[in-house]
Amino acid sequence: MRLFAALELNSKVITNLTELVRRLSPISPVMWIHPQNMHVTLKYIGEWDEHRLDDIIQALQEVKIKFTVNVPLAGLGYFPSIRNPRVFWVGAENTPPLRQLASAVDAALSPLGVTPEVRPYAPHLTLGRMKAGQDLTEMHEAIEELPSRDFGAITPDRFVLFESTLTPEGAIYRKVQEFPFLTGAGGD
Repeated sequence: MRLFAALELNSKVITNLTELVRRLSPISPVMWIHPQNMHVTLKYIGEWDEHRLDDIIQALQEVKIKFTVNVPLAGLGYFPSIRNPRVFWVGAENTPPLRQLASAVDAALSPLGVTPEVRPYAPHLTLGRMKAGQDLTEMHEAIEELPSRDFGAITPDRFVLFESTLTPEGAIYRKVQEFPFLTGAGGD
């Protein structure tokens, strides 16, 4: 099974992103992710033996968050670059609480053999994917005309372990387990 840990979006952010996709989809070469499936990834775990799923769940239950995690979502960009775009994204502000949460998840999984991150954490929300070499001129013009590139913020009270199943139509995500923060933190 293919796993990742992530933060879910609230309804206001989903509404804002749905509107963005509605505006850009007729003129863009992006293969859009449905806004209900969008999330802010904390840790991509990758392929994992289903017989060892309880190990992951137990490790993530050890992640104790006693602080509020507020994540403003604003700005648009491309990975790996604007010259060779493969992923179209919304930026997630890399706040200290978000970095601490991602680091805690990474540290909890490392003893299980999940490869720790060596790159700096670059939080974002993937809007869609595209093939190399596509003309983005019309899409860039439409982005310039957007009234705002601020899509709201999330203040989650939990993070989620998801299973991702790849299909020809795109990935299908299934919640495996939720991990609530300690009382007093978060809330949307």
